[in-house]
Amino acid sequence: MGNPIIEAQESGYLIDILSILHPRAKKNSLRRMIDHGRVLVNGKKATRAKETVSIGTLVETLSRKEIERPGRRGEKTPNPGILYEDDELIVVDKPPGLLSVATPMGEPDTMFDRVLNFVSKNQSKRTHLVHRLDRETSGCMILAKSPEVRDFLQSQFKDRSVERIYHAVVFGKPAVESGVVTSRIQESRDKRVRLVPKGETGGKEAITNWRLEKSAPIHSLIRIKIDTGRRAQIRLHMSDIGCPVVGDTRYGRGKASVNRLCLHASEIQFEHPNGQRIRVKSSLPDKLYSELKRKSL
Repeated sequence: MGNPIIEAQESGYLIDILSILHPRAKKNSLRRMIDHGRVLVNGKKATRAKETVSIGTLVETLSRKEIERPGRRGEKTPNPGILYEDDELIVVDKPPGLLSVATPMGEPDTMFDRVLNFVSKNQSKRTHLVHRLDRETSGCMILAKSPEVRDFLQSQFKDRSVERIYHAVVFGKPAVESGVVTSRIQESRDKRVRLVPKGETGGKEAITNWRLEKSAPIHSLIRIKIDTGRRAQIRLHMSDIGCPVVGDTRYGRGKASVNRLCLHASEIQFEHPNGQRIRVKSSLPDKLYSELKRKSL
């Protein structure tokens, strides 16, 4: 099983981030964890409770047994599906239903844990989260093998030079063949998101480019390119044009017959640290094809 791990959502002291990861633990207990070498900050052992942690930093805690017998780490964690790998980074095929990284609840199995265990076991390297996919979304996800490469890749996400292509099976057929949805998405403190109605302020800009690729009796296959990566952006925007993603239980029509959200990160293109432009693809899952071909509800 993987270790409790959290990505800092705001800058602050390490002890405060640990309190979020372990809400029931007392501050003295957390300090002892640091003193005993059981806390890692971006893969390196922490030494000070008042160490400043920046946004995006990964904080992980190790078990007592792991400190005593580190070689046993991650034996039962499944290996990731690898789409591309070299000495600098790895692109994996995230399955649906798996978190990209643990929440403050400390889930034991995440995509990050699987890649971390695989890389550390085979190459004696750490991995660093570059971006995330929503839990129910499958497909291309990048992780770096050093903090420097992580920062290099994340800067491309910030300046919108990473090309992200998704495919979604949606209910119905759009009135037109293609379009661009531009709106503002607002996230509440409890992590719920909504489209900000026109005329209101707040939220962050979200841009979704879409094109009809195939229509079927009930559903359609839509190719989607996002310029921004807001939480639940595609689901909100597809629902907004009247064609919600199949299997969307929050913004759509409920569960799908294939028992998953029919949204897949099918392609990602970015600049490699060596200067080359890299394009990685993930095939559309069979379940999405199966749902697309349905002839009746």
